[in-house]
Amino acid sequence: MKIGIVGSEAAKFNQLTEALARQEIRRLIDGASLVISGHSPLGGIDWWAIEEATWAGVATREHQPKINAWSPPGGYKDRNLKIAQDSDLVACITVRELPPTYRGMRFPGGCYHCQRYAPHFGGTAPEHVKSGGCWTMWQAAHLGKKTELVVIE
Repeated sequence: MKIGIVGSEAAKFNQLTEALARQEIRRLIDGASLVISGHSPLGGIDWWAIEEATWAGVATREHQPKINAWSPPGGYKDRNLKIAQDSDLVACITVRELPPTYRGMRFPGGCYHCQRYAPHFGGTAPEHVKSGGCWTMWQAAHLGKKTELVVIE
């Protein structure tokens, strides 16, 4: 099975939540034939997925954005769509709460991607911080692919 693993940047994790995220990555890649991720310039889940897969001897593929912007050709949107298209399962790993050390953008109300898309698929998502990985996961769902949202407490 080809598994796309996406999620939050490194700064949204602390030492404990990173260890828990890596544990979830190892669970997800058990039995996988290929791990696909996006080589985020901010590190985090994308990098850890490739590291864990490499250590486990699982083949990897990275869709690195050509530019660090959302919608121009070659940006994050195109990269994320490639991950969704290439994967049999797309898993997004994020955190429920930001650590006190986080200095990036904050989105009150949680993940607007999940608030927008989850009702279309007959449910709700657990509360968590906004992650661009959720957008990728929902695009995979639109393509009929399996998805999994992992929220690290």
